[in-house]
Amino acid sequence: MASNDIIRVVMSRAESICEEFCEEVFSFLLPGEPEEIKCSLHIDHFTALVERMVQIGYCCTQVQRDAGKNRCTAWFEPQTTDECTLF
Repeated sequence: MASNDIIRVVMSRAESICEEFCEEVFSFLLPGEPEEIKCSLHIDHFTALVERMVQIGYCCTQVQRDAGKNRCTAWFEPQTTDECTLF
């Protein structure tokens, strides 16, 4: 890549919402697979994040809580059924 090449990074709406609440956000998008977003955040922000993600059609598929640090890691994917599990 030449030094004057421009790299364009496009952030999805879901990633953008996660950035508002989380300290770390990782997005995975493999061909033929749904987008998966993994984010690390303070437990106090979890409910608000889930509510915002559900509004745009994403479900929380997994949560790992670190109670000693009042933090959690949450995984989100686009909703594929009529039901979305809320933790």
